[in-house]
Amino acid sequence: MATISYKGGLTPQFAQDETCQELHATSIWQEVSAWLALLPVLFITVIGSIQTDSGPVAFRFTAMDDDSPARKAMRLACSILMLLIISTRSRDTVAACKRSKLLLFMPALAFVSVLWSQNPRHTIVDALNLLLTTVFALYIYLRYPGSRLLSFLGFATFVSLLLCVLSVTVFPNVGIDVFQQDAWRGIFNQRNNCATACVLFLTVGLHWPARGIVDKCARTLIVFLSLLFIVMSGSRTGWLLTALALVLTVGLKVVARMASRERILFIMLMTVPSLFLAFLIMTNSTQILAALDKDPTLSQRTIIWAQVIPSIVKHPLFGYGYSSFWTGLNGESMQTVLTTGWMEGQAQDGYLDVLLELGFLGLIPIAIAFIRGFGQSIAAVEHRNLSANVQLAIVLIPIILVGNIGESSLLTPLGIPWFYALIALSTLGLQGRFAGNS
Repeated sequence: MATISYKGGLTPQFAQDETCQELHATSIWQEVSAWLALLPVLFITVIGSIQTDSGPVAFRFTAMDDDSPARKAMRLACSILMLLIISTRSRDTVAACKRSKLLLFMPALAFVSVLWSQNPRHTIVDALNLLLTTVFALYIYLRYPGSRLLSFLGFATFVSLLLCVLSVTVFPNVGIDVFQQDAWRGIFNQRNNCATACVLFLTVGLHWPARGIVDKCARTLIVFLSLLFIVMSGSRTGWLLTALALVLTVGLKVVARMASRERILFIMLMTVPSLFLAFLIMTNSTQILAALDKDPTLSQRTIIWAQVIPSIVKHPLFGYGYSSFWTGLNGESMQTVLTTGWMEGQAQDGYLDVLLELGFLGLIPIAIAFIRGFGQSIAAVEHRNLSANVQLAIVLIPIILVGNIGESSLLTPLGIPWFYALIALSTLGLQGRFAGNS
């Protein structure tokens, strides 16, 4: 088991002999531990359940959703498995938790919010899941250092996409949503969730430094299948995030090859056309939405945003309790539900949902974490600390932040976008400390 040593009592660093052992470890595909860790990752990927009907799903897995006995049993079994896996490297994980206090502050705040929650029982359950997901993400980062992190994520991504293909071809009632124009959703509960996850899968595939023939074939399939599901989902959000992922990936690789002065000049030259493009988008938003077959309300998103703002103003500091605002026709969410006419379970914006649940007390630490992540990204580029896992983290952060403008995934107790965000922030934070003392 790898251990963490310290220089000056401050910075965690993997012992050199353990690092060498990791480099010569067996293939991810042959590791029993990788297959065990895969199961919780798949559970997180599908948000703990696979949708088998074609009805609206926005209200599912919220404070108004009563878990079935089967799902409770699955959640308990997965939680126990995650705890057992984490226990194999408990000392390392505890040390990493001490260095990641900001990430652990968020589930801690979720637990405290039970004091003012509209649904205390639901808040406790989801706070436990959020804590376990956070610690498990730290474990994954520690268990698979360097490029092996990409190998594990590629492995999990490959299996997830194969299951998506199976759901579409063999179980179309699961993989195809007839409620939304026969859109492909794979093993996910909704087409937008499918598209967002596949953008993340595509990003992993683009950065995976596959070496063996098996890994190269898997990487090729990941890229192809991710693009296929993004297109077939019909999600315009997914299409835009794909374009962003490709631009960021190519741009980062170009910048990484430049000298310091060239990087500064390149960034300055790109600033003007980027601002001009943003201006064009803002001034021609109606025409752009029409071209994307979207109405001006963004499928009622702007209506929902307008309705939840008064609720945020009522409790701006603390919110209504973690994972407890959306209670249907009960509590504060009643006005929004009555106005829109459907039982939504999110504000269709991750930042608004954090304000609804935890107020500015919850949004501020998230903002600090991502601002710090951007700063660490800039430092990594400046010091050419651009290993494959660091490049992946740099690209993931803006994708996840932009994706939360039209969907909600920040602080989700079970969800692949927040899980990837935790891994990205851990990679930049802990990797940056390691690099500075190596």
